[in-house]
Amino acid sequence: MATLYELQRAAAATGNGDDYLLDPRTEVDRLALQAKVWEPAARQMLQEIRVRSGWRALDLGCGVRGILEPLADAVDMIGTVIGVDRDPTLLTAARQWATEKSLHNVWLFQDDIFGTDLPRGIYDLVHARFVFAPVGRDDALLREMINLTRPGGVIAIQEPDSSSWNFHPRRAGFDALKPTILRAFRAAGGDCDAGVRLYSMLRHAGLEDVQVRAHVLTLPAQHPYRWMPAQLATSLRHRILDGGLLTSDQLDAAIADCDAAAADDNTICTTFTLMQAWGRKPV
Repeated sequence: MATLYELQRAAAATGNGDDYLLDPRTEVDRLALQAKVWEPAARQMLQEIRVRSGWRALDLGCGVRGILEPLADAVDMIGTVIGVDRDPTLLTAARQWATEKSLHNVWLFQDDIFGTDLPRGIYDLVHARFVFAPVGRDDALLREMINLTRPGGVIAIQEPDSSSWNFHPRRAGFDALKPTILRAFRAAGGDCDAGVRLYSMLRHAGLEDVQVRAHVLTLPAQHPYRWMPAQLATSLRHRILDGGLLTSDQLDAAIADCDAAAADDNTICTTFTLMQAWGRKPV
């Protein structure tokens, strides 16, 4: 799903580097843009959770930014924010960015998000965004999140629902690319509609006071996030072709049409639905 190296990088935790859907060396700028696009929604979520000054917060699979800055602001300088990611390229970019932003209460570590070396049961908030969708390891990741959270603490998750992701008026290129991208992720064991199962997942895990919010954005003309479908399809090219999802000519034509749609001032673009869900670990 769109700039979803934040989604796919979790696939590497299941095995070797061949599991990567996208190249992290090409994803830094797109992940930074994605973090900026969804930052207002992240801040709103933290306000509704009522994150307090002094909290210990953990962002699993933070990539180049995740929600580190909103968390750092919410917990204040007497709080602590830990960011964890498996990929050193993304963490290098994250460390540089955190230094530039003077986020002195943010600490970044390379680790396996499905089984970290972090202390158990001490965090007031454990968060993951665009991590459940790529590999479908819901039980393993949620179990790790719960184990890291203190009794009474909050587990928060943000994942996509692709149903609202569209160009208006419709474009043939996007109509070809969207299902192809979704199938490419499913072929790797993931699900770009992971957001629709968050509520039941948290309820079945025994979390209390589970809340859900949904956010969809309409991207104005020339907004760089409009180019996401074409960029993602380009990054997935070898998987699309190797999987027989489209021919090379079909893929090139679809990407070109999506690029044209992104640049067309008479066309609007709606994002995927960002589903947010959170609940409290029983005391």
